[in-house]
Amino acid sequence: MYNKTLLSASILLALNAPVHAEDVKEMEKIVVSATKTEQQKKDISSSIEIVSTDDMSESMASDLKQALKNQPGVSAQGSGRFGLSGFNIRGIENSRIKMMIDDVQQPNSYNPGANEQRFYSNGIEIDTLQQIEINKSPSSVAYGSGALGGLVLLRTKNPGDFLVTDQDETRFGIKTSYASVDDEFKNTATVATRKGNFEGILIGTYASGHETKTHDSGSSVEGPDRGEANPADNDLKNIFAKGIYQVNDSNKVGLTLEYYTKDYDEKELNYNGYSIPSMRPGQSSYDYEDSFNNDENSRFRVGLSHDWLLQTVITDEINWSIDFQGAESISKNHDTTNFAGERNRERKAKENSVQLNAKATKFLDLTDSFHQLTYGLNYISSDFDLDNTDYTIGSGAAKPGATGMPDAKQKQWGLFVQNQAYLLEDQWIITTGLRYDSFETTPSTDEAFSTHYDDNKDSAVTAKLGSVYHINDNLSLFGQISQGFKAPTVYDLYYLYGRGAIIEANPDLKSEKSLSYEMGLRGDNNVVSFELSTFLSEYKDFIATSKTGTSNGKDVFTKQNLNKVEIYGAELSSTLLLDEAFNAPTGSYFRFNLAYADGEDKQTGNALDSVSPLTAGISVGLKRENYGADATMRMVARKTDWSDEDNIDAPGYGLLDLTGFYSPVKDLTLRAGLFNALNKKYWSYNELDGNTGTSAFNIDSKSQPGRNWGVSADYQF
Repeated sequence: MYNKTLLSASILLALNAPVHAEDVKEMEKIVVSATKTEQQKKDISSSIEIVSTDDMSESMASDLKQALKNQPGVSAQGSGRFGLSGFNIRGIENSRIKMMIDDVQQPNSYNPGANEQRFYSNGIEIDTLQQIEINKSPSSVAYGSGALGGLVLLRTKNPGDFLVTDQDETRFGIKTSYASVDDEFKNTATVATRKGNFEGILIGTYASGHETKTHDSGSSVEGPDRGEANPADNDLKNIFAKGIYQVNDSNKVGLTLEYYTKDYDEKELNYNGYSIPSMRPGQSSYDYEDSFNNDENSRFRVGLSHDWLLQTVITDEINWSIDFQGAESISKNHDTTNFAGERNRERKAKENSVQLNAKATKFLDLTDSFHQLTYGLNYISSDFDLDNTDYTIGSGAAKPGATGMPDAKQKQWGLFVQNQAYLLEDQWIITTGLRYDSFETTPSTDEAFSTHYDDNKDSAVTAKLGSVYHINDNLSLFGQISQGFKAPTVYDLYYLYGRGAIIEANPDLKSEKSLSYEMGLRGDNNVVSFELSTFLSEYKDFIATSKTGTSNGKDVFTKQNLNKVEIYGAELSSTLLLDEAFNAPTGSYFRFNLAYADGEDKQTGNALDSVSPLTAGISVGLKRENYGADATMRMVARKTDWSDEDNIDAPGYGLLDLTGFYSPVKDLTLRAGLFNALNKKYWSYNELDGNTGTSAFNIDSKSQPGRNWGVSADYQF
């Protein structure tokens, strides 16, 4: 059961250097995303998936999409030129899922629909991550706007994750890898040190590769019939540094620096010879030739943190941090057309933010119960800016390009309070939480966007009630009722478009709201562990694009609040230790997971395209100190239920991945993997969303990679 002594010890351990790394690694998995405080997973009243740095290494993941591919009910989305577009959790995706690095909120995605620009949260290098936590329930009580459908929390490494003793020491690490799927060579160097009351870690990564390949049956021709991925060069650099200083027994300060940059150069061979009908008198079509682009993405963060033990009447601990973050995307698009000649369209998007997070914790040991009371505040001020320029190569002329939406400032602040009560000698745990949020978006006008819109501002109150009942030491019931909300983004409110089709802005959108119910059963002993959960989520004022009519022969669309959207489903994950159950070879195991979800727009009865089909995963493996192997089969059912009945079906598929490792000497680990070993041709269902089979472009260009392999070597000394 829950151990009050363990809680106190963990706090002292966190605040006092040196950190005993080996002891921490032996403890049960610890999560912070559910309550903003460190808790054992078994005491959490909702379903949370955890992907550790060891899990990422064992699966040979090189990015977040690969790291999450075997998690039930969860997927990272996006590929190709623009990379990660966001996450899908139980059928809810994009800006409705909040992504944070430590306590720092990442920018909302901006996708104007054309192929010239995206602004995605791509500035993440997984070699800097200690753990990924996926909270599958609404998390707005703890994290405010954007956590409508859940939360992805990326926790960065601390020096203690790399150091192996409790003495002064310095350790180095070199990790190198190759992946055939994109011909990427990746190298990461790490140095961590402890001297007296100071601990520090520095991680540097450099990677270079090419395009992520489609299935090898794709055609290599130029033009819309192309099935192979467009050729591209990919270059990535990342620097991560963190320093922690124990000022005294009660105070610890930390400084974190991150800088990520990625260049992606692509020849858009599929656009060479592409034509679209022209509405200009005397011109039948627009014809594209000589298409190529260059994308530059960067993210910079500097953060200061302070942990303070003070043990007063109102608080025992205060944790606060302040961070500055700047993210920028520059897309340079070159082509030649019969109506504009040779041109280069430069598209810049950036968001700078200042973020303050503070929380206080008070422990109350009463006669019949123990309480962990947490309260605090969050404040975010961000500036979103678009700067588009169109260059005509022949004349040298340059003019502002239409942005489709205004620059804008956003301010959000929130207050929250939460109590975790341990009753019946820690057998019954009740978690309650309440939060108030205020948010405001202020658009501006300039030469590229002259339409004036009023500010959009609102507030929200969210609450949650959760409970865990430990039937015995090995079996627990859990359940939670939680609310979430998402304030409309700048893109939701103000984006407009007037070519081909008409998209009208709607600055009066309401914030989206959610109410989620979850119940489950989890168990754990020396033979088997499992978690079974069921959920029902109701969404009100769901923001969706709807057709409102026609104008001059063009369809007119706008974003509207839907009355009600509902998603329900069930998930199961389990691990069986075969050596304990059947006297199998030492270290052998069997894993199984299953995820089912269904959802609809209750107003229209239409299906939700974002809901994934039935998925399942089976793994059999062996893990010993010096060697191990794993075979994982991931199965996805056919998706036939779309809002548009003409949308083509996404075929079902099964994928077999094989991985293994060997440590020939101490501190050296060699890994190899064969992925999609059966060379299955398949498509991710989200890549086929909106495709009715009438597109000019070959569907093979959306296919996922065929058989591919990778190797890595990791030496720590």
